Order: sequence, then structure tokens, then C-alpha cells
Amino acid sequence: MHIVIIPSWYPEYEGDIDGSFFREQTLALNQFIDLVGLIYPQMRSFSALKKGKVKSCISIEEDSGFPTYRFHFTNLTPGFTSLTLKSWIKKGEQLFLNYVKEHGFPDVLHAHSLYKAGFLAEHLSRKYNIPFVVTEHISAYAKGEVSSKDINLGKAVINNASACVAVSEEFRTLLNERFDTNKWSFIPNIVSDEFFSYDVNSVKSDADREFVFINVCGHHYIKRLDVLINAFNFALKLLPNIKLLIGGDGPETNSLKKLVNDLHLHEKVEFLGRLSRSQVQYHVFESDAFVLSSEYETFGVVVAEALALGKPVVSTKSGGPESIINDEVGLLVDKNSPELLAQAMIELYEQRRFYDPVKIRAYSQNRFSQKSVVKQLIKTYQAALANNE
Repeated sequence: MHIVIIPSWYPEYEGDIDGSFFREQTLALNQFIDLVGLIYPQMRSFSALKKGKVKSCISIEEDSGFPTYRFHFTNLTPGFTSLTLKSWIKKGEQLFLNYVKEHGFPDVLHAHSLYKAGFLAEHLSRKYNIPFVVTEHISAYAKGEVSSKDINLGKAVINNASACVAVSEEFRTLLNERFDTNKWSFIPNIVSDEFFSYDVNSVKSDADREFVFINVCGHHYIKRLDVLINAFNFALKLLPNIKLLIGGDGPETNSLKKLVNDLHLHEKVEFLGRLSRSQVQYHVFESDAFVLSSEYETFGVVVAEALALGKPVVSTKSGGPESIINDEVGLLVDKNSPELLAQAMIELYEQRRFYDPVKIRAYSQNRFSQKSVVKQLIKTYQAALANNE
């Protein structure tokens, strides 16, 4: 079998976490499938021109065993969505044909997110008679930020796709409602095997030491880190030996640091800054529990990754985590309530001895490991091939 992956966004450099789960899924597929390649039109903004990045070019690299083709170009029509998409598709087709010259036509295309990869995959599918699968990830559907025009445009892609995949059960239901279809199915995101390499048997519980909660995310309003900080402030009044670590950065970082100072929590809340994947693994493993405060999550891969490291999780009911967490591995609470989140953090702390890191790890491995998820993806690809024939 030969699969070509088309992501809508992708890491630009080693250690970049933006779209890292696309890369990790491709790496996982490459272990079980004969040939996996990736093509990505790497569209630059006008700011790149100021840095001297003027020339459009194709770059090819061998990334841990799979060929990665990028078309580096500048978006000359910012603000004109349809023209930008046409340019992306045109560059994507050029990239695809360069890939085909070297590796031949693939059996199946797998696009990640309707916009833009889904449109490119649908174009290539019609022109070259290759079935395609699309997986959706973005939370804009849950927030009502996708226009009716874009919904209608997306319907054409969905109708022509061999399979449409949502990354959580809640998200699957939502997408079927938004697009007035029953075509969306559920396959979770992959947790990299690196997260299962840590020895959770070595974790020691000490009732007297500081108990550390951790959150890692982009600092955007949708993540509601303000709710988390206020919840921690409530919990701290009853649990003086707890601490909160916050990884990542973003537009909300400064206001969040101000909130911490206003609440006089600077000795109990630590900002870790932007983290690499290996740093995420290290800090989550060294902590005691993960807490997620998001308003919307299509999946919540950080939750599944924390479970892979043997950590119990407190999470808001934000869409994706409902498909991940059960009573044996953590707690779910209604979103946007510091009081309810604080109660859950207190409950998890008080019941911490009942959360077995080995069982938590096994639960995550059975559901989200590379082997488990790739098995489902291969069945999807095989069905796409059979239907196309």
C-alpha cells in the first residue's frame, strides 16, 4: 500500500509543535505501510519577504524514513480567501507531480482538515482517480466560526471523499449535524510511542511532597487558562502543598502572568514557556496530574499523552476529552467554571492513591497507541481502495 499525507499545517523546523501530531501519525503509518509520503505547500506570509525569503522553491527531505515534499512560496493574495486557496491547490498539484515522478502514484490520499488539504485532495482525486480520506481537527465548527458558504464548499469535498474521520465521538456528531450527513466516523489521534517509553512503575507517591498539576497548550482564550488559574487559587486555599505548571505561550501569556501576580500566586504558579515535544514529555512525567480547562477541544491529544505517561487528568467537557476520560483515569467537569474545576482538582488530589499509573498507561495504550490507531486507519484505506475499484 502507498499513502500520501496532505496536512493543512505542518511543523516548519525540528522541534516545532505546530502540527506535530500530523508528523507523528505519518511516522506511525510508515512503520506499518509499505510506502508513506507527505506533501505540503508551505505558504509564507508577506513578512517572509522582509526576511529575504523571496524565491519559490520545492524542497525534499527524508524524514525518519518517509519522503517529505514542501513547496515554499509567498501568499500574494492575503485577505482573498478563494484566490489563496486556488494558489495553494495549484502549488500542491505541482508538488504532487514532482512526488509522483520519484515515487509513483499513491493508492490513497489522506488529507488532514478540509481547509486547505481536503480541497487539494479532492482536486487530485478527481483529476487522477485516486481515492482520498479526510480527517478533521479544527475547533472552529464547535465555535460556530465556519460560515454557511464554507460549509457548502466543504460538502462537495465530503461527498467525494471515500471516508471522513472525526477525532472524537462528540466531534463526529457535531460534524454530521453541521454538514447534514452521516458520513463522519470516529478514529482518535495517535499518541506517539515515545510517550509510552517512560517507566511509570518508577513513579513514587509521597503524601508530604508538593503535588504538581500541569497544563501545556497554546495560550489562546479558547484554552481558558484564566479559569484554570482561578480554579487553582480556590484549590490552594484547601491544599497548601499543590503547585501549578503552565507550558506553552501565545497572545494570552502576559495577561495570564498578570492574573497570577494579582492573585499573589507567583510562588505557586510557574510558566515554563514554549516547550519542545521532548520537554513536554519530561515535564508531564515529572508532574502528578494533568489539568485541561479548554472551552473547546476536537480531541485533546495532550490528555491522551498525559495518560500514556501514567498521569490522571482533570478536564472540562469541551468536546474531545469526553471520548478519552473515564472514571478510572480522571474526572470531567462542566467548562468555564473555576469553582467546579477546583472541586475536581481537590477530589483528584484526595483520591490520588487510587489512580494507578500502570493501569492508566495501559488504558491509553489500548486506545491511542500507534498500533491501535494505525490498525483502524489501514482498514479505512483498504475500504477506500475497494470502493474505488
